[in-house]
Amino acid sequence: MAKKKKSTGGKIIGIIVILVCIGGIITLAIFGRSGSRVSNPAGTLGNTGGNINNEGLFVEDGDTVYFSNPLDNNFIYSMKADGSDQKLVQGVSAKYLNSAGDYLYYNQTGSGDNSYGFVGNMNGIYRLKKGKKGNTKGLDRTTAGQLILIGNDVYYQHYDNTNGMTLYQCSVNGGDRTEVLKEIVNLSCIIGDTIFYPDQNNNFYVNSLDTETLNATPALSVRMYNPVYSDGYIYYISIDDDYCLYRYSVNNRNEEKLTQERVDCFNILGGVIFYQRNSKTEPCLIRMSADGSSSSTVAMGNYTNINMTSTYTYYHTYGDPKDMYRVSTTGSPSPSRFTPEVIVHHKDKFQLGGGDK
Repeated sequence: MAKKKKSTGGKIIGIIVILVCIGGIITLAIFGRSGSRVSNPAGTLGNTGGNINNEGLFVEDGDTVYFSNPLDNNFIYSMKADGSDQKLVQGVSAKYLNSAGDYLYYNQTGSGDNSYGFVGNMNGIYRLKKGKKGNTKGLDRTTAGQLILIGNDVYYQHYDNTNGMTLYQCSVNGGDRTEVLKEIVNLSCIIGDTIFYPDQNNNFYVNSLDTETLNATPALSVRMYNPVYSDGYIYYISIDDDYCLYRYSVNNRNEEKLTQERVDCFNILGGVIFYQRNSKTEPCLIRMSADGSSSSTVAMGNYTNINMTSTYTYYHTYGDPKDMYRVSTTGSPSPSRFTPEVIVHHKDKFQLGGGDK
């Protein structure tokens, strides 16, 4: 009598069940525990508005700069302000980095190299304890856009198939998750406890959102794109004047035109502006003072995602995130190529679960 062949179907089903169980355990470990309770002082902001407008790829925290490394799957790295002592912080793809106290907050856009992608999409908003690889807490498992830490709350663009992109809020400890507004809110212009944002449902006139009451009201009869607050002024790209760069005085309520040319993107920090000039024949990156004076060309070409720290300003070629450069923020406007290190890493370096401690 011929021997009966063993069925492989049962084995496959068993493996699938095991993988699903492991996935559930990982998800519960990351999202289910509260971890350490966090409390930030009043006035805390996780990153500058200008960086948030440029995908938040860099964030400065004292003598340390955290950044998304384009040469290593956009994993989170750290370095000193001068670019030395580069270290791998967390092996997950991330942007919109925020830093405050002992924690980083970020939008995770990929599962990374810890081989848990098989359990499903782990994209979402996360909190990571600095110096503790793998000690993460998931704040919201979702497809997300911009995020900004304000005090003890994280505000972020939340996407789902039913409502599209809306504004959500949750505490730094992962509780009190709330849908704040059913609209797309740019999170780059923060003044005190108020978010000023162009209302896309009202021709980009500016509304204000009180983060204490969560009430939104009309604020400015000026149409803005990508506004950023700095030292008493809101800097913005003018929708009514061919996308030139302007600033609006919060105290005097007057507008000043800063460029005579169309601007693709910009950033401002410490009285210095970098912007990309839109031109079919002579596009370039320009640096100038906050009042529009003392402009100088940094580099000819098309660049984007201008991220600023007090020491260096970083940017990359449009369409090629790996072709990255840096230039002194306030010193010589001569750029150099920025080629971050790629740290050898292994799966066992990225333990999951357990909550941060």
